[in-house]
Amino acid sequence: MPGHKRNPQLLSFDTDPVSIDVTELPGTDNLQNPTGILRDNEKRAARIFDSDESFMLANGSTGGIIAAILSSVSEEGTLIMSRNSHMSAYSAVCLGNIRPIYLYPKISEDKIPGAISPGDVKKAFDLNPQAKAVFITSPTYEGIVSDIAAIAKITHEHNALLIVDEAHGAHLKFHNAFPKSALDSGADIVIQSLHKTLPSLTQSALLHIKGNRCNKRLLRQFLNMINSSSPSYILLSSIGQCLEFLENCEDAFNKYVKKLKATRDAIRALNNFILIDENYMEGLFAYDISKLVILTNDGNALDNSLRKNYNLQMETSGDYHILAMTSAADTDEGFDRLLSALSEADKFYKNTDKNLCPEYPKPVAIMTIREALYKPAEKIRLSEAAGRIAAENIAPYPPGVPVCLPGELISSDVLAFLPKDYALKEVNVII
Repeated sequence: MPGHKRNPQLLSFDTDPVSIDVTELPGTDNLQNPTGILRDNEKRAARIFDSDESFMLANGSTGGIIAAILSSVSEEGTLIMSRNSHMSAYSAVCLGNIRPIYLYPKISEDKIPGAISPGDVKKAFDLNPQAKAVFITSPTYEGIVSDIAAIAKITHEHNALLIVDEAHGAHLKFHNAFPKSALDSGADIVIQSLHKTLPSLTQSALLHIKGNRCNKRLLRQFLNMINSSSPSYILLSSIGQCLEFLENCEDAFNKYVKKLKATRDAIRALNNFILIDENYMEGLFAYDISKLVILTNDGNALDNSLRKNYNLQMETSGDYHILAMTSAADTDEGFDRLLSALSEADKFYKNTDKNLCPEYPKPVAIMTIREALYKPAEKIRLSEAAGRIAAENIAPYPPGVPVCLPGELISSDVLAFLPKDYALKEVNVII
């Protein structure tokens, strides 16, 4: 990230950005109550993404996720949510004093979370019929897509809303090589980070709604409470430029997908690397091929080698994988340079047996997130924290998905699931 890849052919300003760093003036509109040019761009986004209404966000998907949850579930209400959710979703749970019911994805031996099962959603409703909404992350950081259409059907049968964190899927709609978008699969509220996979500046995002289940008035109120009252017009301008690109993006996406598929085929032909695809693990509904997730015996070492020896920065790495994020802004030269580097590295990095990690950690909640935040705490080494109660999110970043939440018991399963060197870090625990 960002999805514009610093490529001026897809995102640039004709003038010094300082000259367009304005505030709410006559003619520039007001994002808190848009009626002019900002409203026109929101209507433009709704046409492009086929939503009933779209909202521009200048503080990333974070604000949209928090507003979506708070407007859908009242205080002390019940939310069914995937456990591998971004920490912003847990912020909403804390702010709304919401009761979360977790859906746990299957986990691969490479410690990569899979899809959420529609059957698990149904079971959650059977035990919690009072739940007002379901919150799912799809695609995941690694590109794994859940069966949103089936989950939407189950959710709506229980008179609840489906909110999808599609921060990593703003590009899905623009080529049939990608999975179907959540908005086209029955979701009620969808949040997308334009800056992750499309040519738009960091922090720029959209929130879409479809259907009549969402309380639009309350959603707008929470957006105004969460978002800055002085949003950056530089970021808002980049959203406008991104929308302009999307109105005429067919050729760009055709070229991008052609190069992407050729690169994936070439990586598959290497001897020692394994490229994740739709056949990676059981229960995977669909896969976003824009993510190049490569399995290896030491992802962190490979990541360092690519950066130091080839001037290639990966999006992230783990104990057993690297992730290269691509977008329509990537050049042929960039793809070729990545493939050349991987071809050389293929001689040194083998895909070997892993330490099996068959279950996603399920730490026990001793108290709510909100209760834990207000408790006295002390800072200790995580390696010494087993049996203590977390006072903060234990969330490797990226992707910012908590493995252990405030108020939960730090167990040996939690420590074993974290990256190899993560236990050397300091964390806050409740006294």
